[in-house]
Amino acid sequence: MLLFYLNRKMKYIFVCFILCTSLTLKAQEKQHYTYSNTPLTSVIAEIREKHKILFSFANDIVNEKVITLTTDTPIALDELLTILEAQTGLSFQKVSKSQIIITGKQPTLSNQILEEVIISGYVTSGIDRNKDGSIDVTSNSLGILPGLVVPDLLQSIQLVPGISSLDESASGIQIRGGSPDQNLILFDGIKLFNSGYLYGMFSAFNPYATEKVTLFKAGTSAFYGDRISGIIDISTGEQVPEKTISGFGMDGLSADAYVKTPVSDNLAVYVFARRSYTDALKTPTYDGYAKKIFRNSGIVKDINGRILSVENDDDYTVDTSTNTFSFYDLNAKIIYDITAKDKLILSSLFTRNTLDFSFTGDGETKTDDLVTRNNGLSLKWQHKSSDARHEEITAYFSKYRSFYLNEEHFGTLLEETNIRENTISDFGLNLTSHRIINEKQSFKFGYQMSNSNVSVDLIKTEPLTPEENESFINKAKNFKNAVFGEYTYTAKNSALISTGLRTVHYGSVGDLFLEPRLNIEYPISDQLRIKSSFERRNQPISQLVEFNQTELRLENNLWRLSDSDTYPLLQSNQMSGGFLFHGKGWTIDFDAYLKELSGLTTFTNGFSTPQLELEEGKSTIKGMEVLIKKRIDNYRIWLGYTYNDIDFNFSGIQAGAFPGNNDITHSFRLSNTLKLNNFQLSLGWQYRTGEPFTPIANFDPTNSVVAFGDINSARLEDYHRLDASAIYNFKFDKKKNSKGQLGFSVLNLYNRIKPISIIYRTEEEDAGLELKQVIQRYSLGFTPNVSFRLFF
Repeated sequence: MLLFYLNRKMKYIFVCFILCTSLTLKAQEKQHYTYSNTPLTSVIAEIREKHKILFSFANDIVNEKVITLTTDTPIALDELLTILEAQTGLSFQKVSKSQIIITGKQPTLSNQILEEVIISGYVTSGIDRNKDGSIDVTSNSLGILPGLVVPDLLQSIQLVPGISSLDESASGIQIRGGSPDQNLILFDGIKLFNSGYLYGMFSAFNPYATEKVTLFKAGTSAFYGDRISGIIDISTGEQVPEKTISGFGMDGLSADAYVKTPVSDNLAVYVFARRSYTDALKTPTYDGYAKKIFRNSGIVKDINGRILSVENDDDYTVDTSTNTFSFYDLNAKIIYDITAKDKLILSSLFTRNTLDFSFTGDGETKTDDLVTRNNGLSLKWQHKSSDARHEEITAYFSKYRSFYLNEEHFGTLLEETNIRENTISDFGLNLTSHRIINEKQSFKFGYQMSNSNVSVDLIKTEPLTPEENESFINKAKNFKNAVFGEYTYTAKNSALISTGLRTVHYGSVGDLFLEPRLNIEYPISDQLRIKSSFERRNQPISQLVEFNQTELRLENNLWRLSDSDTYPLLQSNQMSGGFLFHGKGWTIDFDAYLKELSGLTTFTNGFSTPQLELEEGKSTIKGMEVLIKKRIDNYRIWLGYTYNDIDFNFSGIQAGAFPGNNDITHSFRLSNTLKLNNFQLSLGWQYRTGEPFTPIANFDPTNSVVAFGDINSARLEDYHRLDASAIYNFKFDKKKNSKGQLGFSVLNLYNRIKPISIIYRTEEEDAGLELKQVIQRYSLGFTPNVSFRLFF
């Protein structure tokens, strides 16, 4: 009844939102600022005039300082001063409401040269673009996004063109056509191998623990390696706060709390905790996700559109199965400013995801229990030898374990047990030195080593017929040594040339590899920049799909190391070029790219064919992405478009190229947000072409023998959905600056549910290739969510 009512009222929602977005408000006490290579003295004069503030400073410390800045959103004076401090290395101290003193200050112990923000609010507030092409997502200032009331960082970055998730999940991120396992994810320097809960539908990182995410789609620093697609570098912060900061909140799936507190002037402790409550209370939010996840069947058609009778006792829906899901994560951190030149940071991460699932068919009860953990620890020492020389040493340990137990009972009799266990222990050490040659030039170099141990255990037992028992155990290790160097030249007009070389040896394949990097950005004018990048990268570990364990329904992905025999090293060459325009409230960003990948196999994550043979292949990805955004005071509207042409070449299974399984030709997003006093509103529509799949050419229902058409020669229906969200911010203790927040969101407002992937299970029999099951996964339906938060 509720859903029927909402569908009837949908047109009124559209009308109301359009009326709201026609309103624009002038921000009180906040203003826009635009500077391009502007002398600091001129900036000071402008601020003095706008805000009627007196500045005190010595001329010699502000002379020859220049500012390049465009604020995409109105910002307060304090925010502007923070940006000026970052760009000049000076201290802007507000001694009274009408006076600011500018003095020199010591460089921070980040050992990283501060990135220059080219566009503040690149997509929305809290998403900024840096001069090197990287994108920063800052959770504290992240604005509202369509369908989200919690600032899930992995969901948020999908608003950036070139980044998508074919299964609607947070962790299934594909960057410029690369599969999710090809992305390097770091959490305070800890390398992670699991990034999602509940089939990856939302990220395994507490959004209130993550202070900032730095994202690279291309032009990556030589510091980063071991993956061939995107870089997602997550930081929980490195500063000792002046006072205790805390918060508490709940949404439709979980509750969380955090505290950041100074123990002394130079010592701080951070603690973040989150746990789901869906094992005790199933909300409408959980029901929406469950209907998607716990359904694997639908109408099956052949290449001519004829409906086929393909039935299997492994088919299930949320109504014919039972499930229990829970997760928790805990982050703790200690920050110790030993001296003015030394800082020590200890960070830890603990995550656990549990899923119990069962259903009954033809008298058999089948149960699946999945437990996934990813824990880690990092210790970082930062040292400032001088104003122009910084060093950093980071040691980390990461432990990943996925344990999957499947049992089949006939009545009380145990007929079959399947176990799949995948574990990774990874220890690493990074040594990095930063040298500032002069105001225009800098150099970074270092050494990295890591030791990875990966094991895969696949065990099948049949108590009644022990001769049918099977087992497969694989243990492998990879000892990596890498050295890198990177030179960066920054001109006064904000031009950037960064070139680097990474040399790495992987013990698992016994070979040495060179990875050159080049990143160039050049301003044609104050509003227009051109850009280009080239890089070569390698990946020694990837996720494979083990089809021989057909009874494992929930998850079939396994991490395995590359070797010199069966599973080759993944390699990529990629280049891109484009332009960036920013001015008069408009942002237009265009990129075209070419990626060539080798070392793929038919078991590679994201690859799906009816054949079971292991074959090696390669891929070519050609694409382009466009962002067009307009800002009118507190209203923003942006359009993101991505074009991809992904070809796979596997001569062992089909002559000639065929579309890759993730070949989504067109992907389009239209989003807008409005800030109205204490309210924030957002509405977004997304569309993409359907995923390719291999059609059934012929099917004999008498013996289930099947013949398939050309690989990925058909496509599913196009995908689209509409999402909305609203947030209300309020203060309940002005003296202590305590704040609260209420939020409401809906994913898929018009409840359009369609298949988004098709996978076949087959077996070779005497009569031919027998079709065992057609697994169909569906899109998310109407899914509401509510959140409540308090900040202290």
